[in-house]
Amino acid sequence: MTCADLAMLVRQFKQAHKVLLADKVETIEQFQNCLELGFDYYQGYYFAKPALLSGKKLATSQLAIMELMTLIARDADTIEIEQRIKKEVSLCLSLLRLVNTPGMGVTKSIHSLSEALMVLGRCQLQRWLQIQIYVGPDPQIQFGSPLLLLAATRGKLLELVARKLQPANRSMADIAFTVGILSLLDALFGQHMERILRQIVLSEEITEALLYRTGFYGDLLKLAEYLEKPGETGRLLMPLLARLGLSIEELYPFQLEAFEWSNSLLPNL
Repeated sequence: MTCADLAMLVRQFKQAHKVLLADKVETIEQFQNCLELGFDYYQGYYFAKPALLSGKKLATSQLAIMELMTLIARDADTIEIEQRIKKEVSLCLSLLRLVNTPGMGVTKSIHSLSEALMVLGRCQLQRWLQIQIYVGPDPQIQFGSPLLLLAATRGKLLELVARKLQPANRSMADIAFTVGILSLLDALFGQHMERILRQIVLSEEITEALLYRTGFYGDLLKLAEYLEKPGETGRLLMPLLARLGLSIEELYPFQLEAFEWSNSLLPNL
């Protein structure tokens, strides 16, 4: 199919108010083309492949985020977290912009970092930091990053599935989100995951899921990965769903919701 044929099909489906998913996006060029054509969501395992670069250095903002994630994991005092954020002007501005969005439900404008941290809470702050680490030092470059979209989609998908399978345990859904969103740090930093995890304080179950794909959260992560490359791992998907006690019909709405959620993040970053 030519690009002209594809563009015509996209217009027809758009006129019929259909949601379009570009699957098997394998290169950045394909991603840009699909973006220009008007696709709504993107999926492709290319962006999850880590290109190991031994000389690559982390941006100052990314190092700061990793330090903050460790402070939260260690249950540090709020004042210590606030002081660390204040050293990163871009993080301060992004955080204040976030808490003043209509979706946060605040009744007055918030201008102080201490108020912003109080409104957000520890759990949402941790989640926001996990997303921000993919934005990097230049938001204009990363704004439409397929890696950011993929990581956010993984996080939300794992959260939704965990909530379905363990409805009485909210913390399991939060852990599942963390596993999903952090699962692409090796692709982001161009380093082995084991080396990256030495710099962050994480629970054993999260670490084992990220390194070895073991345990409940490891199974959820494998589920997301199988969905991203159905041609290679399609035969593994159904047995995994059966083991989890989840049907493909139940999974599809979660996948769509995860796509929608990850795309809704971009205007607020």
